[in-house]
Amino acid sequence: MTWLPRADNAGNTAVHPTRTHAIVVAVERYEDPKWNVSGPYSDARAFISWLVNACQVPEKNITLLSSALSHDRADDGRAALPAGIDLLPADSTTVSRLLQEELTTLEADLLWVFWSGHGLIDTNGEHVLLLADSTPLTKRGVGVDSLQRALQSKRVGSHHGAGVAKVAVAINACQNQPWIDHIAKTELLVSHTYVTDRGLFVLHACSTGQKARVAPRDMQRDGTAASLFPRMLLRYLDDGSADVLPDLLQVSESVDAEFVRLRQAGLTSQTPSTLRRNWSGKTAVTGTFAHPPTEREQRLADLLCDVLPNARIRDACAQRLTAGVTAVVRVSDDSETPTVEQLVTAAARVHHGVPTLLDLLPSLPEVCFDAEHLSELRAAAEDLRPDEFLTGGEHVELVALLASLDIEDLRILAGYDRRLRPHLPSMPTDAAHLVRAFEAAGYRTDAASMPILLRFVALVAAEAGSPTSTTANGLRAWCDRVAGRLRLAPQTVSAHWSEAVLDAARRRCETAWILIEVTIDDPEADPGKAAYACSAWLLDPATGPQRLDYPSGYFTWRQTHQLVAELLEPYIAVRSVDLAVEFFLPESHLELQVERIPLRHRGADNVHLGTIVPVVVRCAHRHAGRRIPQQWTARWQECGKVSTVSDEQHWLVHDAADLFSLRDALVDRPDVGCVELIGDHLEFTPALVCCVQSGVPVLTWHRRLDNRRPGGDLSHLRRSVPPSRLPEEVRQLRADTSTWSEAHHLVLLWDDPQRLPPRLRLRTPGRIASHDRHR
Repeated sequence: MTWLPRADNAGNTAVHPTRTHAIVVAVERYEDPKWNVSGPYSDARAFISWLVNACQVPEKNITLLSSALSHDRADDGRAALPAGIDLLPADSTTVSRLLQEELTTLEADLLWVFWSGHGLIDTNGEHVLLLADSTPLTKRGVGVDSLQRALQSKRVGSHHGAGVAKVAVAINACQNQPWIDHIAKTELLVSHTYVTDRGLFVLHACSTGQKARVAPRDMQRDGTAASLFPRMLLRYLDDGSADVLPDLLQVSESVDAEFVRLRQAGLTSQTPSTLRRNWSGKTAVTGTFAHPPTEREQRLADLLCDVLPNARIRDACAQRLTAGVTAVVRVSDDSETPTVEQLVTAAARVHHGVPTLLDLLPSLPEVCFDAEHLSELRAAAEDLRPDEFLTGGEHVELVALLASLDIEDLRILAGYDRRLRPHLPSMPTDAAHLVRAFEAAGYRTDAASMPILLRFVALVAAEAGSPTSTTANGLRAWCDRVAGRLRLAPQTVSAHWSEAVLDAARRRCETAWILIEVTIDDPEADPGKAAYACSAWLLDPATGPQRLDYPSGYFTWRQTHQLVAELLEPYIAVRSVDLAVEFFLPESHLELQVERIPLRHRGADNVHLGTIVPVVVRCAHRHAGRRIPQQWTARWQECGKVSTVSDEQHWLVHDAADLFSLRDALVDRPDVGCVELIGDHLEFTPALVCCVQSGVPVLTWHRRLDNRRPGGDLSHLRRSVPPSRLPEEVRQLRADTSTWSEAHHLVLLWDDPQRLPPRLRLRTPGRIASHDRHR
């Protein structure tokens, strides 16, 4: 048979079979065997047979994603697959890779997509096609709306989508099974700017709430489709013309008429439905295609009835909604404009559709509502989509700004902020997925809160470079606009932005350390009850070590507070960004509350030192002696090997009261570099000394306060913070007033054997003459 080009009734040149490609999906066998179904594989083979035998489409142009039952795969006399068909599994990984990556180089006049298998309706009312890797506990699938957007995106076809002119889709799947449990839907993220004007014709086997009927196995005939809809569809597709793209509107009308006769005869209640978008410049639908609104969608629709009272306003709303997001507003057969329910369901079925719908309302002509009504609308929208608050335009702009940055892995950067870590995806991902993850954390409008997504944007902008950076300024402007729309307190946004800039500067600068050696007059006195003498140095990587002036002699702990504050305040005022403080303490006074020394900072009195700059303690006796330097160095090197945190292997968590067990554990674990001491035991000094003498360079614990030992879970430090970042992390934790109060009493011993002071002259502990003690 020779193929000759001819014109269809719309004046378009018919599609050449060699320029036709097809994706055929048949899902019969699932990992949950209760869902196994016979028939889709026969449907797929019948459709392939029409393409290859009737239309002369090359076998190499067809990809079959199949999960067939064993009796359909065996040589049982049924029609065999052509040898050149590309056969792939019908699982979520394959579908995602195929639709988002492998079709970007496709050159075709027509792409046919045929799908046969189980279908469900999820809690949002979206039609979902189940995939073969659905298990008894987790149903996996792809949303039909997402599939349609992906097929119209620039990811299908070479030259940013121009390589594929038209897409025809036939879906044979039920739409009558509501599924209240979670469905793990394959993400096919397509932003509005990535959608083309490509023609798309979608035929569904049934309408919402109906089954797609399949013939019993003993009535399935060899070489024909097993399901009712594919059988009828192929009857009118295979009209003897060998045209791979006949007039699909006429085909769908013929199929509809056939089903009308079957319904009148009482043989079926099935009503096929179609969607034709941009084939001739507009959207048309047949059948009971619009999904009924869910309870939450109906609540929002009821509130919008007074806001969108007439057809003209609703039509304007539909036009602006589809201009802002990739929504499809479906209109009933007997109407030219959408209802409020159809507008809400269209917005709810696409990412960022609901926030976009609410944001465009004030711009519509003749729309008027008061503040109370607007508040009710916002509450209903947030209840409907609690994981989204960006409009479509805001999301597209943010993803574009992030994509323009020269930052290799935004996920690693986000890990610097401990507030972001619980929301980070477990695997590396792109900017769009990262934004979705942080946006899903939601937002609050109280004065002290900063949405997780906006915290991330501030962090990235601060890291992007100088204040003159175009991208950084763009991110700041974007953040201000979104914060204004969300009615966030401007002072909260400004304060957090300033803090993000300071944190970024800290990460870029090489830290200078002020080292303060503390000696005591009475080693048997409780911490804070002895008299103290101090010596201080500035260890600046740019200028080298420098001795600092500090009064000689012994002073009470309260007097020491004042002297240390007078020493540190001038340095902190000019270089708090790249400054840290370390206190060399005797073994018996490691619990001295040095991080709580009060300073005057930025016009405020009694600001704890440990909230302004990183403050760590070190053991003075370890530096003075020569007992176990090799163990100490070896354990510190183990800490240095941890650049990212995937487990807690470099940590030992132990009860401070069980001293013998602690000693044995340290002997058994020479690879441990970090120890967290826990328990409500009041006396931690023996355990601290044990760790120090065993060469442990990093220790965390909670200070004793008022004869009690505060507790608190520090697993987030062990699991998400490399040891190299602990000093700054602990500073942030102490400074955060929204965290549990015990975190403010956290102690960090962080003893770097490679950064030694110029000289430590330890005084011999003991009673001293009264004339050398300042009272």
